[in-house]
Amino acid sequence: MISMEFLLNEDQTLCPSPDISAYIDGELSSRDEIQLEMHIADCRVCRDDLNLQKTFLNALDSSIEAADRIELPADFTKSVVANAESRVSGLRRPHERRKAAFICVSLIMFLLFALGSNAERSLAATGAIAEKLLVLIGSVGHFAYDIALGSAIVFKSLALGFVFDSNAVFAFVLLLLVLSLYLFSRLLGEFRRT
Repeated sequence: MISMEFLLNEDQTLCPSPDISAYIDGELSSRDEIQLEMHIADCRVCRDDLNLQKTFLNALDSSIEAADRIELPADFTKSVVANAESRVSGLRRPHERRKAAFICVSLIMFLLFALGSNAERSLAATGAIAEKLLVLIGSVGHFAYDIALGSAIVFKSLALGFVFDSNAVFAFVLLLLVLSLYLFSRLLGEFRRT
């Protein structure tokens, strides 16, 4: 149920103008609707506001109906996609990154402003979710580290008896290690270029 909030107009009479949009949408109770209709009959400010909102809604409806009648070319989607793809340069320049960071910070500030007094509770819930995600990521990372460490210990214990018994096997393993480090560095170089 929508409560009746009242404002003072220039005649110092009470005006329920915040409820006019609820009246148009049919969201008022029958009692509040009757009270508002009686008030609108006597109040020029509210009557003008009601007519203005109705005019706006009618104009909006007619513009939507006119938009439905517009026929788009058959290749409209393809031309829009091709045009968008040709103009997209990505975030390759530093000033674009600054603009993107500024937009993100502005959106966060707007979100905090929009949340108002609920911001603390919303941020606390977000913080709790982030904390749980960090714990999960940390656990997965710790598990991977433990697996790698265990594998290294097992490999080392197996390799000690196998590698150091023969100089040729030791040289081969050392050559494989150097070759794998070289290939890994090349792979990292390719990854950084892309």
